[in-house]
Amino acid sequence: MTKKPKKTARKSCCEQVPVSGVMPELPKKFDTFPFMYASLQCQWMYWYTSIEQAERYVENTGLCVARFPVETEKGKTEERAVILLNFQRYTAHYDNSLGTTNEVEFNLLAYPANRKGGVPKMPLWEYLYGRDQTKTIGHLRLHVAADNKVAVEAGRAVFGEPKFYGVFNYVVPSLNAAMTAQEPPTTKQAWRIELINPDDPDTFVYRLRSDFTGYNWTKTNCTPIPEFATGLGRTIWTRWTIVGLFDTVMLSPAQARKIRLEIGDNDFAMTKDMRALFSDMQPAAVQIFESPPACIEPRGFYMDAIDRDRHDDQA
Repeated sequence: MTKKPKKTARKSCCEQVPVSGVMPELPKKFDTFPFMYASLQCQWMYWYTSIEQAERYVENTGLCVARFPVETEKGKTEERAVILLNFQRYTAHYDNSLGTTNEVEFNLLAYPANRKGGVPKMPLWEYLYGRDQTKTIGHLRLHVAADNKVAVEAGRAVFGEPKFYGVFNYVVPSLNAAMTAQEPPTTKQAWRIELINPDDPDTFVYRLRSDFTGYNWTKTNCTPIPEFATGLGRTIWTRWTIVGLFDTVMLSPAQARKIRLEIGDNDFAMTKDMRALFSDMQPAAVQIFESPPACIEPRGFYMDAIDRDRHDDQA
């Protein structure tokens, strides 16, 4: 009589590890995450760049450059990498104060190498319209500037962002902009953004001028957006969930030519990397987001004027 083989316990493929093995430790002063934005307005502008130039920025990060098929003027299809300038201004409500921040991220679209077999390849417009449901293609932060020192410290300590203190000059669309009879503020989409060089306030990192007034926008939702940074010795992956819809437009060549991007003539690190990656100065797409007002108060009126009008009518 042959002996039956002993049954061995089946190992489960499911395994959990302590938080300390998965997430960086939060400094005590920043232990209130997730961070809640009270308001947000942003302009994200996208450019194609060469894959060869982009690949050196993902070396030893565990990330791969995202590739997007682009149809050339000759009817051929080539693959390109994508970079973007993500200008944003936002507010935060704390329990004892209010915070305001102007910020820009200079990013490269990338994805984790360990997901290589499950990342879809699609044109840029499909990605911006939210068709990457794997949510693995995201933003590798190459440089981040902010004019709030607490935001700079938190970005470095919590996310490993390459973040520095920077000063902006800008004029952007606002519902509180001056109104004229011919052009109410809701129709204006002119943006002027300048980041000053922290090493020399008489020079700039970049200037970006654009006017999208009258463009046909498409409502889109591409969040949550993966964001990556490498400043803590290991690559950090976080997700940015924006509550609401973007306005998105793929730019025609004629529209792209009207947008003016100037890169500074200096040796600041962000300036040098922008010069290395901007092989084509004409952008491919723009996304705009603005959270709705939480409260509205119009102008007042004279109460006695109403009473006087009523009295005149009765007379």
